[in-house]
Order: sequence, then C-alpha cells, then structure tokens
Amino acid sequence: MMNAKTAQSIAETTSEVIGYGVLVTDAKGIIIGCNDRERLGKIHTPSLAAMSSQEPSLTSREEAAKLTGVKPGYTIPLVLAQQVVGSIAIAGPPQRTKRYGLLVKKQAEILLREQAFLELQLRQQLAMRDLAESVLLYRPDEDSSASLLLHGKELGFDLNRCRIAVVAAPRSTDLEEERDRNFNETVLHRVTNFFANPSHFIAPLRNQQLILFLALSCGDNNEMEATAQALCQALCDHMEQHGVTLEIGIGLEAGNLPELSLSARSARRALLAGRALGGAIHSARELSLEILLSSLPALARRRHISATLDFVKKQDEELLRTFLAWCENPFEPAVVSKKLAIHRNTLLYRLKKIRELSGLDPWNFRNCFSLWSALTLQRLFAASEEEKEKER
Repeated sequence: MMNAKTAQSIAETTSEVIGYGVLVTDAKGIIIGCNDRERLGKIHTPSLAAMSSQEPSLTSREEAAKLTGVKPGYTIPLVLAQQVVGSIAIAGPPQRTKRYGLLVKKQAEILLREQAFLELQLRQQLAMRDLAESVLLYRPDEDSSASLLLHGKELGFDLNRCRIAVVAAPRSTDLEEERDRNFNETVLHRVTNFFANPSHFIAPLRNQQLILFLALSCGDNNEMEATAQALCQALCDHMEQHGVTLEIGIGLEAGNLPELSLSARSARRALLAGRALGGAIHSARELSLEILLSSLPALARRRHISATLDFVKKQDEELLRTFLAWCENPFEPAVVSKKLAIHRNTLLYRLKKIRELSGLDPWNFRNCFSLWSALTLQRLFAASEEEKEKER
C-alpha cells in the first residue's frame, strides 16, 4: 500500500523538476499526493482506466472537459512487485507531458521500493523488540517456551544456544537528542553494524535502550562474560568516535531460554545499579550484592538508610569516601591510605571517627556490611528516583 507522505513527496519533487503539475493516486484512484494540495482526496478518473489496463493513457483537452476535476495530460500506472499500487498523472499538453512519463514512473517506483524496504525493516525491528521483551518477561512456569523458541526461529535466532544478555543505553546527557527517533535509529544502526556475527540478536526496547543477546562460545571460568566485556568495551570505544557515550549492563551467562531470560533481567539491573555507582560497563556478577539490595522494598530501604546513616547529615563526605575505599580493600590500611593519598594515621583516625559517630565498627564485618549496604542503598535509591523523574 502506498504511503501518503511518500506520494506527496513524489508529486512535489517531480513537479519541481519537470515544470508540470503532478498527482499520485492510490490503487482506488484517490489522489493522495499532488503539487496542488486542494485536489487531495478526490477521484482521478483517467487513473482508473490506466490501472485497469496497466497501460499509460492520454487525456486530451476535450476529454478532460467532459470529466469532473480532471486536467489534460498523461497518466501511468505504478507497479511494484508485479502489482498495481497506484498511478501518477502529469498535467499539461499530452504530447509534451508524455516524454516525461517514463522518467517520472521510474523515479516514483524507486521511492516506492525504498518505502517498502523501510516498512519491512520497521516490521522486523518491531518483531524483534516484541520477542526481546517477551524474553524479559518470560517465566518458566508459564509454559510459553515453545512459542518463544518458535518465534525466535522465525526471526532466524536460536534462543536455546549459549548466549549472554547485554543492555545498552546512550548516556542521558542530552535528553532531547536521546528522545529523537532519528538519533535512536542511528544508535541502533551503528550498534548492529558493529557486530558482524548474524547470530547475535540485537533489538530496541521501548525506553531508548537496546538489548543484545550475544551468541558466544560456552566456557568455564566466566569466559563468556570476559568475551562480552571485551566486545562491550570495543563497542563503547567505537560509539565514542561517533559522539555517543554508552552505558552497558552485562547479564549472567545462559545456555537455554530460562537462563537467557534471567540474563536479560540481570543485565538491566546491572545497568541501573551501575549508573548509581559510576563507570560505563557493569557486570551483574560483579554487582550481585548491589542488585540484591536494590530488590528490597522501598520502605525497608528507607528505614535501613535512615537508621544507619543518621550521623552522615552532620559529617564531611570525606569520611564516607574513606569508608568506601576501606571496603574495597578491607584490613589493608597501607593500600587504602596510598589510594586516598593520605597518611596511614589519618586513615585510622577517620575510621575511628566513623565508629564514634555511627556506633558501627569498620573492623567488624557485620557492622562494616551494615554501613556499606546503607551507603550503597542510598546511592541506588537516588539513582532510581532520578530515573523515574526523567521518565515523567
């Protein structure tokens, strides 16, 4: 079916080039494109005859005078995939306009083929998006695996092979640009072209994110994740060259559909948690504890933060940075002090200060975890609220 926007573009472009009025009809002879917009929506009688015979027709001045809303000129049927999809008419002296007939017909059919290709590409994208979102929502107890696997095969993907899910999103430094459809399509196109392997399944999601189910070799010792990390770093570097900064969450390794669904959800959670903690590429395996904390009910999170971090309101952020550095290298004061570029005695003073103010001992594992989890939840909670604010 011909698109009215494409038809109008054909009519206006060709009219400007040849200097005669041009109209385009659909398969029912209704004008859907014309350099004279007042004629839109009307029936063009000569087009019906041309489409019926699949042959060009000339309309003389005398014949046009007998018909309503018709001008003398030359009418050609438009054929796409051996099917008449409409017609194009050039208004003017028939013998003069006839010479432009083949040129205009070819130009129109090129544009129609381009339209058909873009529509096919869009349908493919929508089908892949629907499949990706179905995988995200899949639950093994729902007995929908057969239909999902079949849907995947129809699109050329085996969802039961070794894969790892990756969720990528452009960094939201420019929200207006990120919401622009052309911008999102360009990102999708560049990411898709970056991966040469057609076995990778790459689809857009509804929230300006992309999901990639990377088809990688199964292996031990997190080999698949290591390969995915390297690919994602190369992808980030590639997109940076085109002015796009990606944030990426990498899920867990998967060998079948249920595991793939878990991988997709863990990749999305890793991305959300990683945004709060900083950096560009975030692994669900490495952030497993943060992801577990983020799944706590909002009320439980608030209570734990409030009960544990009451002392923070009155203190320098420097104490908190010191404590987080201590958590990264616990019980290694030499390493932590070097990392913070402070004297070891300064480090010990700050840790004792934290113990005095909070009542929690950084040298005690349970106390240390309680304080670390509250600080982490605070950062995750703030990031979650910021994400909701952007969506409003």
